[in-house]
Amino acid sequence: MSKVHYFQRYHQKENVVTNNTLLLFSRLYNYSPNKFKQFIDALTDIEINVGVDFSQQNKSKSSIPDGIVTQSSFKIVIETKLWDNFSNHQLTSHLDEFSFEKKKILFALAPEFIND
Repeated sequence: MSKVHYFQRYHQKENVVTNNTLLLFSRLYNYSPNKFKQFIDALTDIEINVGVDFSQQNKSKSSIPDGIVTQSSFKIVIETKLWDNFSNHQLTSHLDEFSFEKKKILFALAPEFIND
């Protein structure tokens, strides 16, 4: 199951928490992409661009297109634990999920701060 659902399809508590977190992110983005951006920026201290940018008459190396619609790339990967029992190996392995995104964010969600 890969889609985020309002009605839980998971039974493991970690998966329920992850689904609810993604649902929050999704609803916040649908309400206001700018609010979503502000929320992620505040959580990470990394500024991301959310949504598309429109520009006109931007000079490139060899031409000046009349208009351009672009979107910056970012990816957020989430790992959820009910305690602070994250494994370095698991978190490091999650980094393989990233490829050519400009902004790469890994959230480790737990109800307590992670021990060193």
